[in-house]
Amino acid sequence: MIIVLRTNDGIYLDIPNFTIARSTIINLHYPTEIHAMRIQVGVDYDVPPNRVKDALYRAASSAEGVVPSPPTRVFVVNFADSAVIYEIKFSMSNHRAYNEVCDAIRTNIWYEFKRQQITIPFPIRTLHVQRSQKRVGDGRAEARAILRSEPLFDCMSDANLESVLKHSQIQHYGRGERLIQEGDQSDSMFVMLRGTAAVSVARNGTGIRVGLMRPGDCFGEIALLTGEPRSATVRAEGDCEVLEISKPVMAEVLRESPQCLTALSELLAKRKLEGDNIVKDAPLPDDQGKKEREYRASFLHRLRTVFEL
Repeated sequence: MIIVLRTNDGIYLDIPNFTIARSTIINLHYPTEIHAMRIQVGVDYDVPPNRVKDALYRAASSAEGVVPSPPTRVFVVNFADSAVIYEIKFSMSNHRAYNEVCDAIRTNIWYEFKRQQITIPFPIRTLHVQRSQKRVGDGRAEARAILRSEPLFDCMSDANLESVLKHSQIQHYGRGERLIQEGDQSDSMFVMLRGTAAVSVARNGTGIRVGLMRPGDCFGEIALLTGEPRSATVRAEGDCEVLEISKPVMAEVLRESPQCLTALSELLAKRKLEGDNIVKDAPLPDDQGKKEREYRASFLHRLRTVFEL
């Protein structure tokens, strides 16, 4: 008897029954379709293992097709000639998508390593000579123009703005990667330089798309300034380039320019009023003014608390 099997590539294999009877058969659908697979990655010896593990975990667990339970795990499995070898153990529910899931994980690893400045080394037997120059402008010219037109940065002097640009990082994200996860604590804000990213919120366990971030958009600033959890998820639609402004960078600017605290609290209060629809519909101006003063005081207190000022 001949058994006919079809591979993931659509290739049909004719296998004699006696060959199958003498072989080990792995059933990837029993007792459940969820099963674990593994990918190995070599990383430079100079990078601390825990930092690499965290980066690989983020890259793998956020890849499309990787299920959240059992959770993704990362192990150090070998010290090779030119790299420390790490193994990612991840779970998936449909083995037909194995190639696509592995591609998504490896793609995410490239972008995550790029952001974290983690190197996948060349073999030590290879002489690699590289002479390169940083891309002129490094995206900061666009970021400067965007920030100068953003009301959030009106209170900052040119010197403050240059300090923000100097100490912030240009980050790259690949298609499908999360820039912001709803519910996470916030420690940075972003300026979209190139590409687009979809904004979604969770409703009854489903992500509902509510907006799109385009070049020139700032996002994540409210959560950064107030210390509140992220209110939405932002996911790259294609390759994106963003300027990431961290909490320590903003804290330094606010320490140097305390007048920005008042300006930012007024801006946040105004946005809160607009969100409450008070500005447009309030029948009593006195009540509106009182509410605005309360919001200003509240946000001023939050800013001082969040940035320890």
